[in-house]
Amino acid sequence: MMTLAPRKPSAGSRPDISGTMRRLLLVLLLPLLLGMASIAGAADLPKIIYVRPVPNNDDVLLQQGTSGVNNAAKLYKMQASTLESQATRAGRLQQLDSAVKQGARIVVVMGVEFKDLLDSVARQAPQTRFVILEHCIDNAASNVTCITFRESEASYLAGMQAALVSASGKIGLIGASNTALRQKNSEAFSNGAHAAKAAISVHEPLWVEGAQPFNDPPRAEALTKTMLGDGVDVIWAAAAGSNSGVFKALTPQNRGKAIGSGVNQCIQAPGKVLDNVEVHADSAIILAVGLLANGSTAPRFDFGLKEGAVALTALGLDAAYSECDILHQRPLLQKLREASNAIISGKLKID
Repeated sequence: MMTLAPRKPSAGSRPDISGTMRRLLLVLLLPLLLGMASIAGAADLPKIIYVRPVPNNDDVLLQQGTSGVNNAAKLYKMQASTLESQATRAGRLQQLDSAVKQGARIVVVMGVEFKDLLDSVARQAPQTRFVILEHCIDNAASNVTCITFRESEASYLAGMQAALVSASGKIGLIGASNTALRQKNSEAFSNGAHAAKAAISVHEPLWVEGAQPFNDPPRAEALTKTMLGDGVDVIWAAAAGSNSGVFKALTPQNRGKAIGSGVNQCIQAPGKVLDNVEVHADSAIILAVGLLANGSTAPRFDFGLKEGAVALTALGLDAAYSECDILHQRPLLQKLREASNAIISGKLKID
């Protein structure tokens, strides 16, 4: 048998690498190269950072802040992250400073806890745009934008719904704290009720107040029992985390119904919660970031039914999965839908 001696490479030449070997190396290295390119690309994207006022918890509205920032980043080619603050002034200030030091183009915050911190931080970081939801700052720095919600539009619809459902002719509202915004929503609720049924009786609002107005179910339960004792049979529970106390008071022994607030709360008390006045902070953040990314420097954005930032659960696209009791009353839903469309078009003025 004849054998071939291996060919010696000439001086200065490189060993030959077969095509198969080159393809193998490419297969092995390509994911690494693509990953490095992706990392480099992400590093070049403008940063948007959401600073929470407290560590991560089950507060749905605060969770919407994270989802809103993440989705806005995807739409507008930004790099998103969330910073969780310790529940102290110092902890929140530390995370605001951290966001600035990380080079954030936009910093989003939610909660009254930031109102007295944001202006001074913003003045020291003019290259960063700060967005705060619901709580506008008087004479704020030029790089601060606040997002407000026309909650009164959905509050008006809630009043209509409560009046049309009520069998006793008496409805009421239990709120977290008696602020100017909550008073405006209360007035819209009453106006909507009287527009739907002129003879309706609207109970004086009862407020949870105290150290934790948004998270005091026992206090809300006691107020609900008082209101039920006064003959009210439909209550708008506008007290966020305290609302579970309202639902607890609506036992099978009474005919009382509630309208929830903030998010879909129908699932918390099936058969007892008619509907909800929802606030879509995530949608508002996406809209605001889009406007800012396109060059807006507006000090304030105001969003309502038209923009999808507030709504009734029963009029939403996923209403069929909400477990809201009002879905069983289709003629009433049609009236609410017509009123909502009239508000959006400007035909119905509620203020």
